[in-house]
Amino acid sequence: MRTGTYRQVLAQPGIALLMLLGFFSKIAVVAIPVVMNLAVVFGLHRGFGAAGLVIAVWTVGVAVGGPIQGRMMDRYGARPVLAVCLVGQLLFWGLGPSMPYGLLMAGAVVSGLLNLPGFSIVRLRLAVAVPEELRHTAFALDAMTSNISYMVGPALGVTIATSISSTVSMRGLGLVVAIAGVGLWLLNPQVRDATKTANGKPPKVPVRDWLKGGLIPVLAATTATTLATSGYETAIVGGLRESGQVGWSGLVLTVCGFCSLLGALTYGMLKKPPIPAAGLAALVGLTTLIGGFATSDWRLLCLAMVLPAGLCSPSFASTGAAASALAPAGSRGLVMGVYSAAMTLGNSVGAPLSGAVLDARSPVWAFTVIGLASAGLALLGLARSAYLARSAVRDGETVPALADTAA
Repeated sequence: MRTGTYRQVLAQPGIALLMLLGFFSKIAVVAIPVVMNLAVVFGLHRGFGAAGLVIAVWTVGVAVGGPIQGRMMDRYGARPVLAVCLVGQLLFWGLGPSMPYGLLMAGAVVSGLLNLPGFSIVRLRLAVAVPEELRHTAFALDAMTSNISYMVGPALGVTIATSISSTVSMRGLGLVVAIAGVGLWLLNPQVRDATKTANGKPPKVPVRDWLKGGLIPVLAATTATTLATSGYETAIVGGLRESGQVGWSGLVLTVCGFCSLLGALTYGMLKKPPIPAAGLAALVGLTTLIGGFATSDWRLLCLAMVLPAGLCSPSFASTGAAASALAPAGSRGLVMGVYSAAMTLGNSVGAPLSGAVLDARSPVWAFTVIGLASAGLALLGLARSAYLARSAVRDGETVPALADTAA
């Protein structure tokens, strides 16, 4: 292991400040679902079902908006996209507390489409600025800041909404978005490749050209990992509730967060990634199965979740680095936008699927279904990689993208 690799990444011009600003933007973005939830329940006095619908349409907006924002950054850079998104976010979070339910739902769609692209900008800049031999370390650092933001953002949103008011939590979130967004706008990180055609514009690469290769296994692994993590979080709460220990859910989830953080830290210090991205994602799914046999005691569940939680951030770092390596010059923003949409898809499916199995069967089955679905999707991606590699060998071609999927 190499202990100086993180210093080398942060020594790259502008990367340290970018990671700090990206961290604050991530805290705000990951807090959005819980803040919206409580705004509907406490502010509009509606049920959790109505709140879930608002979050659902916001999620759809994020999934659709990510690739569009990425394409715009490919063409115009980060600053114009940030400016448009900032205006949309300030209007929504400033006016949101006074909106009726129907208007809030419409606003949530627009807010999702114009979601502050902090995650994407950080990943795009890392892909452009960090040397290839340090890229898996850079994406491990990105995974760590994302992991901490998930530990801080929702908890902070709940605390403000319940101890002060949902109005303050919405407008406070808007303030954090504004500060982070203005900081990123002033920094204006270069997210486009230097490669240009004769007319001075980035080369255009047809979607089918970059999508048909090794990117599909990476996207499958990305969705598989987020499906597992969002699903096992729901299964943990459901399992402990059934055993009468639901009060320990927060502690177990905190342990999962710290294991994930340590996993990313360790992964980033490796000289090179040990296995392909799809292989790591498959391990996340398979080790999730262990949790189903440990819900009778919160201490056992903490131990059972060490492996899946410890592997999830390395899996995200691996898929992020692989997606950036596979993205052609001129389409990197679009590719990373599609990558973000793959993450959103897994998050959107994992928790509802786990909850449905919990209601219909038991916690053991929830962990089992989530684990097998995640592992199965990742293994399909791995099989796709192997097929492409065999085809390339048979045709006498070289496919560097497939080798890079371990990054």
